[in-house]
Amino acid sequence: MKNPDSHLEWITPVTRTDYQRLMDPLADACWPEFMLHDPLADRYWNDLFERFADYQFGLLDVETGKAVAMGNSLPLHWDGDPAALPEGGFDWVMEQAVLDHRAGLEPRTQCAIQIAILPEYRSRGLSTKMVQRMRGIAQEKGFIRLLAPVRPNQKNQYPLTSIDHYITWKTAEGLPFDAWMRVHARLGAEVIKPCHASMRIAGTVAEWEGWAGMKFPESGPYIIPGGLNPVDVDVEANVGLYIEPNVWMVHQIG
Repeated sequence: MKNPDSHLEWITPVTRTDYQRLMDPLADACWPEFMLHDPLADRYWNDLFERFADYQFGLLDVETGKAVAMGNSLPLHWDGDPAALPEGGFDWVMEQAVLDHRAGLEPRTQCAIQIAILPEYRSRGLSTKMVQRMRGIAQEKGFIRLLAPVRPNQKNQYPLTSIDHYITWKTAEGLPFDAWMRVHARLGAEVIKPCHASMRIAGTVAEWEGWAGMKFPESGPYIIPGGLNPVDVDVEANVGLYIEPNVWMVHQIG
C-alpha cells in the first residue's frame, strides 16, 4: 500500500531559502485571528530564523508546493527544576531565548513554542511526527529535556473551566482528556503545571471586535471563538485583555 505521506518532505530555514515565505500562510490558517497579535511574538519572531534556524522545521507537500506543517522551538540557558517554571509560558520563552543569546549564555534546554498543521492534514498522525522531530533536535543538541508550554486545543470548548481543573480530566486510559496534551503524553511527556499567563494580548475594543468577529457593547468578560479563556473588555478604558493559559509539559530526552 502506498504511503499517503510519501509526498511530504522535511524542510528547514537552512535547506530552503524560501522557508519563511512557505511557512507564513500557516499561522493564518491554523490560529484564531487574535493569536496573531501577541506583542512578544511580533517583536521576536524574526529572531527564530536569524538566531535559531537550527530549531525550526516544517513539512512541504512536494506535489502541491504548499507547506502543510510547521514546528518552532528555541534554546534556553535555563536548566532548573521544572516545578519552578514561570507563569509566562510562550511569552517568557520567546523573550528569554533572545536575551540568553544576546548575553552569550550557553543553551542547556530546548523549548517548543509552536506546532501548526493545516486543518486538512490533521488526523493522520502528523502531530506525533512533528513532536518526534522536535525531540530529535533536542537529542542532536545533547539536551536532556524538551520543555513545552502546550496549548490545550480542546479547552476552547470549555472556556469557563479553570485550566487547573481542566488538566485533571482524564480519558478511560488515564491519559489527558485534551487531544494535544495526549499527543505529548503518549510520547512520554509529563504534565508539570499550568502556566496561567502564557500569552497576554491587549487591543482596543474595535480591534477586538475585528479579531473576534463580534460586538462588545458593554464592559465585562466575553467568550470568544477559539479562546481558552474569556477576554475581559473595558469599554470605558477602550481596552480588551486576553490572558491565555497553557500547560507546562516536559519530555525527558536520553
